[in-house]
Amino acid sequence: MKKLLLLALMLGLSSISFSYEDYYEKVYVVKVSKNDIYKEINATPRQQKRLNKILEKYQKEADKVDGRTVKFDEKKAKIGKIEEERYLEISKILSPEQLQKFSNYVNGQKTEFNEKNDKIKNLVDSLDLTNEQKNEVLKAKREFERNINKLKNQNLSDSEFSEKYYELRKIRNEEIDKVLTPEQREKLK
Repeated sequence: MKKLLLLALMLGLSSISFSYEDYYEKVYVVKVSKNDIYKEINATPRQQKRLNKILEKYQKEADKVDGRTVKFDEKKAKIGKIEEERYLEISKILSPEQLQKFSNYVNGQKTEFNEKNDKIKNLVDSLDLTNEQKNEVLKAKREFERNINKLKNQNLSDSEFSEKYYELRKIRNEEIDKVLTPEQREKLK
C-alpha cells in the first residue's frame, strides 16, 4: 500500500512539473545578425549607425523580459510590444522598400527558428512517448538550451560557435536516443 501511495505521489509530482514547465514556457527572442540585416536592406552607413542604437536598446529590453519568471502569455505580450516599438522607430529611418525587406528578413528568420524549435515538440507528439520518456526528452532539450545560451555569451567566432553548437546538439540527440524504444527510433528515421 505504501509503495502504491509513493508511486501515485511521484506520478502526481511529475505531472505538476509538466504543468509548471508549460505555464512558464520559454519565450524565445530570435537574435539575427545586424550585418545580415544591413546587407539585406542595403542600409547606408548613416542608417546603420542609427539602427545600431535602436537594435541595441530594444535587445536590452527584450533580454530583461526574457530573464523574468512570469507566465508565457505575459512574456509573449511584452516581447510583442517591444518588437512593435522597435519597428516604429526603425520605420522612421528606412524607406518603405527597405522596411519591407527588413520585415521579410526578420519574419523569415523567426519562421526558420520556430520550425527548428518545433522539431522536439513534434518528436514528443509523433512518437507516443511515455511520461518518463517525455520528461527525459524535455530535460535534454532544456539542458541543450542552457548550454547554447552560455555559448552565446562567450564571444566565440562563427566557426567556434558552430563547432560547439553541433557538439552540443549531438549530445542532446544521443540523450534523446537513449530513452527511445527500437520501434520509436525506427519511426523517427
